[in-house]
Amino acid sequence: MNILICVAGMPYSVPTVQFGGLVARLTGANVVILNVEGVEAQSAAGESTLATAHDMLGDLDAQTKTTHGAPGPEILSEARAGGYDLVVVGASDVLSIGELLTGSIARRAVRRLQESVLVVRIGRPALQKMLICTGGRAEDLPVIQMGGALAQAAGAHVTLMHVSGPVPSMYQGLRVMKEELAELLRTDTPVAVHLREGAALLRQQGLRTDLKLRRGTVASEILREADEGDYDLIAVGATRSDRQAGDLLTVDVTRQVVDRALRPVLVVHRKLQSRNLSLRNLWRALVQAGRRE
Repeated sequence: MNILICVAGMPYSVPTVQFGGLVARLTGANVVILNVEGVEAQSAAGESTLATAHDMLGDLDAQTKTTHGAPGPEILSEARAGGYDLVVVGASDVLSIGELLTGSIARRAVRRLQESVLVVRIGRPALQKMLICTGGRAEDLPVIQMGGALAQAAGAHVTLMHVSGPVPSMYQGLRVMKEELAELLRTDTPVAVHLREGAALLRQQGLRTDLKLRRGTVASEILREADEGDYDLIAVGATRSDRQAGDLLTVDVTRQVVDRALRPVLVVHRKLQSRNLSLRNLWRALVQAGRRE
């Protein structure tokens, strides 16, 4: 597995490097640290940033690389050309005027890359609890697979969650939602079948897995659950270019989660399956890495 960790000066990049390094250790990945400088920039600051990032990764055998140009295009170009399986980028709490107009680097990476993207705004010291979000269809299986593989490598507890429509007035409180989930799982609807299969897949890997159903605005409910459950990582699916009306994990949901989550977000691209390194092979690599831990 190959991971690209993108840095943009210290201390801004500290959470990005730390959490990216955590994932790299868990998966036994090869790491390249990328720093992008302006065309006319002096190299001393960039070299210092790369040296600091390299030292932070400790015993990981990481390579360093510097390119020159605008950060967004340079990161996209390197990610596409380098054969990476995961791109790790940082995110700021406050967007600049340019980012408000054109979108943040993290948002552009999620939207334009076929590789999965790990967005780190605020890092976490460990990976003990993971929230895997699914729209309830077979197309979301890669999110469950990759999230589960990483959770297995970390020995993390997993919550597999589906968000359905707004809460009717008759539904109030956690107890009622648990009852509704139990009722849903007894049906043969596509969502119920998908949730049963997803939970079974995770449990077959020896993962402690909970199923959860929430109602409301999808992005808001994902963020609320992430905060209330104090998860270390949120896994969501990237949008499909041919998404159908009613798809719960649309680009807007993914974008809102990426923009607002106060914890790392793993955006899994379904197109990963069509690459030479298939999701199945990546999953096996992650599982084997987890067994070595």
